[in-house]
Amino acid sequence: MRKVLEVVSDFDGDLFSLLNGVGAPDLILVYVPEGCHLDSSLYLRHHPSNVMESESNKLPMSNPRVLVFVEKGGEIGIVEEYSSGDKSKCYWTNSVLEVVVGEGAKVNHSYMQTQSTTATHVKWTSVRQESGSSYKLVEVSCGGKLSRHNLHVQQVGPDTSTELSTLHLSMADQTQDLHSRVVLDHPRGYSRQLHKCIVAHSQGQAVFDGNVRVNRFAQQTDAGQLTRTLLLAPRATVNLKPNLQIIADDVKCSHGAAISDLEEDQLFYFQARGIDAETARRSLIFSFGAEVIESIPDVSLREKTKGGIRELLNLGLATPSS
Repeated sequence: MRKVLEVVSDFDGDLFSLLNGVGAPDLILVYVPEGCHLDSSLYLRHHPSNVMESESNKLPMSNPRVLVFVEKGGEIGIVEEYSSGDKSKCYWTNSVLEVVVGEGAKVNHSYMQTQSTTATHVKWTSVRQESGSSYKLVEVSCGGKLSRHNLHVQQVGPDTSTELSTLHLSMADQTQDLHSRVVLDHPRGYSRQLHKCIVAHSQGQAVFDGNVRVNRFAQQTDAGQLTRTLLLAPRATVNLKPNLQIIADDVKCSHGAAISDLEEDQLFYFQARGIDAETARRSLIFSFGAEVIESIPDVSLREKTKGGIRELLNLGLATPSS
């Protein structure tokens, strides 16, 4: 209990996390004892119960809060699903997840967000990794009128591994926003971040503000960051700010950013083999995001996500954006 209280008291968030602290009715604690390996993933499904019509001037707010504490050598898979039965309802989900990964422990984290496109979704994920630990995140976000994920990972020991893979889709008048911060403070740290985004509506927006900081004592660090975006409609917007700060001098670090539409050569390759232009276009768009989807550890969740993304792309690409 003392360790749990220390983690909660040390959490450094923003206004939204403070609102969550005030409004959260309960704290869900997931505790993995030393050396314990969970064979099955833990599913955390969030479904809003207090909702309003989109024309309403009220915005009901929910504040789920979860703390995951994995002791030395423990291992767990976590699946967070934020969904909504009625896609026309209006509400605000303001969620916080705190994860402590003990020495040599492993956490595989899948985060799926498919809430109403008239809702607001704000999420904080704060991760603290001790020496020799591993944290892997796969995120797929396609819901919300406004969706923002604040992701903060701190390595507090050597030989620590962090892998972050994200796919955001803005298929309507939506804003998909990721603000991430990875801090490496100790030797031989490893981090990889892949962010992919598809904006297929003329009023759709995407934001990526990714900061990787390699501090003075993080020698022999290997850190990489890559963000790629497909803009598929006139006036579709993306704002990118990849940021790599290096203070240590014995490191291997890289970052890159790319924004484009589909390549005409790729479309021609399909058409030259008898595949019509529309089928080729949809196949290329799906395969753009498949790199992230394929990294979902749970097979059933991976297949479910594939089906949902295909359905969303078929609907979104068939509807003219204005």
